[in-house]
Amino acid sequence: YNGLTAEPVYHPPRLAASLRAGAYGDYMLAVSRLEKVKRLDLAIEAFVNVPAPLRLVIAGEGSVRADLETRIERHGLGDRVQLVGHVDDTRMIELMAGARGILFAPFQEDYGYVTLEAFLAHKPVVTASDSGGPLEFVQDGVNGFVCDPVPEALAAAVGRLATDAGLARRLGDSGFERAKLITWEGVVARLLSPVTGGAAVSAYRSR
Repeated sequence: YNGLTAEPVYHPPRLAASLRAGAYGDYMLAVSRLEKVKRLDLAIEAFVNVPAPLRLVIAGEGSVRADLETRIERHGLGDRVQLVGHVDDTRMIELMAGARGILFAPFQEDYGYVTLEAFLAHKPVVTASDSGGPLEFVQDGVNGFVCDPVPEALAAAVGRLATDAGLARRLGDSGFERAKLITWEGVVARLLSPVTGGAAVSAYRSR
């Protein structure tokens, strides 16, 4: 952008030390501000084709909540898609621990702590091919699924997790191995490392 060569220095999310693994339960979790660019409408549309009894729990508040409520009602998903609003840290850790996986398919996200939070809780991430930041961590079939940004593709990926808790565990464990390498110690070490030919430029990103 401004003629400088910058290296992203990834830092861990705020809850990194508190997140934990748990049961691979009967719901997918979506954590996000309820805004159009986060594409929670896409997540809801996907659940039209996701087999029961898997549910979708959406945590967050925002300007499109009423639109999402209308969409849930229109598709008759009131018993399977739940908007739980803002949750505190304790509840967030519990929701992460008990989820089958995380559905996070925003449009061109920057960093997106949600991906790393999911991996630190040993949960696979289902995302989209145009989601931006999550693609720097999610490897299709390795620690989650990268799908076309259409409801049918997301539904197919979620459906695989719905019918195979063992798959969810294997992908989530792989994600943990990736996320555990991202530490503040690593950030400091990289910032302090000598760079020949000029000063180091670091790029910090936020959710």
